[in-house]
This record gives sequence, C-alpha cells and structure tokens, in this order.
Amino acid sequence: MSLRDQRVRDLPVLADFEVVRPIGDGNHGQFFLARPPARLGIADEYVAVKVFAGQVTEDAYRRGARELRAFAAVDSPYLATVYDAVLDDRFFYAMEYFPLGSLASPARPLERARALTVMEHAALAIDALHEAGLAHGDVKPANVMITETGGKVSDLGLARVFAAGATLTGMAPETSVEFVDPELLLGEPPSRATDIWGLGATAHRVLAGVGLYGDLPENQPLLAIRTVLKADGPTLSERLSPAEAEVVSRCLAPLGQRYETAQAVAQAIAGLRA
Repeated sequence: MSLRDQRVRDLPVLADFEVVRPIGDGNHGQFFLARPPARLGIADEYVAVKVFAGQVTEDAYRRGARELRAFAAVDSPYLATVYDAVLDDRFFYAMEYFPLGSLASPARPLERARALTVMEHAALAIDALHEAGLAHGDVKPANVMITETGGKVSDLGLARVFAAGATLTGMAPETSVEFVDPELLLGEPPSRATDIWGLGATAHRVLAGVGLYGDLPENQPLLAIRTVLKADGPTLSERLSPAEAEVVSRCLAPLGQRYETAQAVAQAIAGLRA
C-alpha cells in the first residue's frame, strides 16, 4: 500500500462529505477539509468540518445543533457560515473554509494594519452574537479567521454544551487557558464580559507576539490552569505601544471596569490603525 493510499485510508468517514485531509486541531476535536454533498446546495468547493472527540448523546447533539442554529441565524458579515450538523457515530459540523488561515496560524505573515482590521471585525462579530443573546465562550486567535477583506469568527465553544454542568477547569486545554477569563476558570458562565476578556487576550497575543502569563506548561492543562489562577494577574508585554496597552488593559480590567460592549472594543481597535 502506498503512503498516499494509507493516508486516504486513515481519513474518517463523515456521512456524505468527501474528506480530503486534516487541517488542524480545535478544542475537543479535529478539523478536516472536505467537499460538501450536493444536498447542501452550496457553491463552495470545500468546507471545514469539525469532528468532536468522544461520544455525544442525542440530547447533547440537540443542544449543540440548537446552539449552531442560533449562531447561524445571527446577521453579521463577520461570522463564519455554518452549513450542517450531523450525529453519525460522532458529532460534527460543517462550516465555511478559510484558506488564509487564522490569527493563530496565518497562511502568510500579517502586517499590523491588516491584523488590526481582522481583530476589529472579530469584535464586531462578537458584538452581533451578544446582541442576539449569545456568548461565544471560546474567543482566541485560532477562532479568528482571516479573509481577503478582514476577518470572521468561527467555532463556538460547544464543549460547555456537550458537558452541561461541568466547569471549564475540566475542559480547557492548556493552549486555550491564556485566552480564558479567570472568572470562567472559577466557574462563571460565558458572558459579554468574558468574551471581551478573550478579545483583549487575543489582541495581546497578536500585537505583542507573547502570552499574558509567559510560557504555560505544555500538555498539562491542570498545571496551566493552576499557573493562571496563582498569578497576580495577566502581565502586559512591553512590546505593546501605549495606545495598544490601553485597549488591552481595559478589556482585561476587573468586572465592571471593562468595555461595556464588544462594539466599543471594535471602535478602540479601529482607532489603533490611525
């Protein structure tokens, strides 16, 4: 058997989607590039399919599908398009594919002005979700996708839906802890305020190139969480300009002192381009 044949054989069978190749890992799942079935009636040649790890009950599937329908119903040009959700041995959903990558792994280097535009659009997307009564719950660079004209937000934090009643402490991998409001780690539910914290942490990583807590332990999520909770708070990098530091600081401020809306965050980020 050739190496190519082995790779094809190793790809998962996902209902009537034609899986092409893996394209990355996400919280509690893996992303694949796939060709969509004709039944969806979409013009896109490819879609991104997220397959959640582990078994999902029919009740959890209904909760996840309901969240995705709510996400898809929000009217914003800065939210990724969701096409389908399927429970077939495992739960997966198909959404718009972004060949330019994300703020975590751009296909090509981003100039500062372009990165600011992407983040501004992300904040507008989060504001649209909030105005529709939704919280994203997993704002981070890997979920801010790059388009030809700016950016879009993808990948709702569905782990909390599939593990109803569980604390984030038991769900968050160490790669995401940097972008999680410590209030969430202590058991608070996702909200406007916690998403705004995530926007600030994302802006810090993109603009400074480093994290808020230094290098967190790899492959040790509980130790990473403990490191964050024991810290005196996030530490802003000196690589930020004074104006950038002011925007990030206000996103990360104690509850009641942050920007009131994600739209205000978008306006502040737009001001950084001036």
